[in-house]
Amino acid sequence: MEQTHTAQQGACAACGTSPVNHTLTYAATVVDDILASTMGVMFSWIRIPREGTISNMVSAGFVGFFRIFGLAKFSEDRTKAVSGRSEMIWEEAHRRGIKMQQIVMFGKPLEQYRARLGGKWFYFQSIPVPYWLPQRGYEWVDDKFKLGKRLSEAGIRAPKVEHVRTWKKAERVFAQMEKPVIVKPRAGSRARHTTTNIRTLADLRKAYDLACMIAPSLVIEEHLFGSVYRATVVDNKLVGFFRGDPPKATGDGVHTVRELIAEKNAHRNEKLNEIRITDDMTSFIGRYGYTLLSVLPKGTVLDLSAKSGRFYGGYTKEMLPEVHPKMHEIFRKAGIAVEASIVGFDLIIPDPAADPDTQTWGIIECNSLPFIDLHYFALEGEPVDIAKNIWDLWEAKLGPAAKK
Repeated sequence: MEQTHTAQQGACAACGTSPVNHTLTYAATVVDDILASTMGVMFSWIRIPREGTISNMVSAGFVGFFRIFGLAKFSEDRTKAVSGRSEMIWEEAHRRGIKMQQIVMFGKPLEQYRARLGGKWFYFQSIPVPYWLPQRGYEWVDDKFKLGKRLSEAGIRAPKVEHVRTWKKAERVFAQMEKPVIVKPRAGSRARHTTTNIRTLADLRKAYDLACMIAPSLVIEEHLFGSVYRATVVDNKLVGFFRGDPPKATGDGVHTVRELIAEKNAHRNEKLNEIRITDDMTSFIGRYGYTLLSVLPKGTVLDLSAKSGRFYGGYTKEMLPEVHPKMHEIFRKAGIAVEASIVGFDLIIPDPAADPDTQTWGIIECNSLPFIDLHYFALEGEPVDIAKNIWDLWEAKLGPAAKK
């Protein structure tokens, strides 16, 4: 009997490889919206940077309080880094002689750290953003609607995007936009509960209900075509350009989609996860007119998911040396526009090596805490260790004192 690969029982296919608690995520988004609207009106004149003196004092005081009761501690065990991103930051700090520690609360290692720089402890979440660089944009860059508007105002290409909170508005927006469209939560990452290639009202309803499971506020966005790329920008400089493709099946005119998936899994690169058959996949290929039992015509290439990268069985490549020279200036301007010193921009473009002015493309998201490890562990291309770029900023400012 043919072995198939499906998602684990109870897992959410729409969340992908990084599932979240739907109820808690929804509640957190509601609270964030309320705080942003009320606090923004009442205290808009107060600006507290994500990294800086005030946030540093708050973090130190919070951890210090729990340490009194033995509920918190600092660890120097680099093997306990919560993410690949943090592991790279920690390893580079170690190579440079910069002391770095992880915060452990109630026995659980957190994605919170501190580093000894210039004779002081600086607290940070995963990436040590220099406190003297722009940080104002961290308040809003993860908001896909605000990002699209801000980029457009700055003359930087972004897809058309509309914000919706009700089904009636979603219907109105859908009727006005060119098809197909994409529906996704207004905030969030990793394409959780995102639906692409929506052409019918019935599919729009399914996509709307799916996104509403984790967020009360959604966006409907113009559908761009091409591979998804991650452009990581450090201090307004493009330092990494990563390509991530979804898993694909190439037809031979004989085998079904299910059989093609089984064949790919049997001969996959050891660095790739297996392609898993889920409800999310069957819905995705269904919008292109296929099922798992369809026999693809010879040479036909079918995307199997809206999610890309090696964790989904897709292709990845680091392409920084290959991008068109105009890309560097575009992302310098993008970094300035979002007012955040270390960010990852997601974009869709047919060919980043060609002149971007001759293509239909756009920046679709901005990540305030980018996974810099993507650029180092791509299947192809020269690895880029962006942790070096980040620590270079500190050493350029503090000099030898950065290691004290």
